[in-house]
Amino acid sequence: MTAFNQQRNLIAVIISATLSLMGCTEKEATPQVETNTSSETEDKIARLQREAQQGSSDAQYELAYLYENGIGVAKDEAKALELYQQAADQGHPAAKTNLDDLKNEKQEF
Repeated sequence: MTAFNQQRNLIAVIISATLSLMGCTEKEATPQVETNTSSETEDKIARLQREAQQGSSDAQYELAYLYENGIGVAKDEAKALELYQQAADQGHPAAKTNLDDLKNEKQEF
C-alpha cells in the first residue's frame, strides 16, 4: 500500500470515529435517580458522621474532605480543619497532608 493510501485510510478512520462520537450524548438523570443518589449520599454522610464520632480516623478524613470541598454538605473549612486534625492526631497520613495544605492556604490569604 502506498503512503498516500495509508494516509487516506487513516483520515477515513479518524473521520468515521469522529462522526460516531458526535452521535453519543449523555442521558440526563431522571428525578428518581437523582433522589436515590441524594439519599445514598445522605446515608453515607450520616454513616461517616457516626463513625467519625466513634473515633474512626478514616471516617474523620473522608468527612473532612467532604466539608472542605462542599460535597454533599455545606462547605465548612473550620469543620474540615477540625476533622482533619482529629484524624491526623491518630496518625492518618493523608489527613496530615490535607491539614497542612489547608492551613497553608488559609495563611496565604
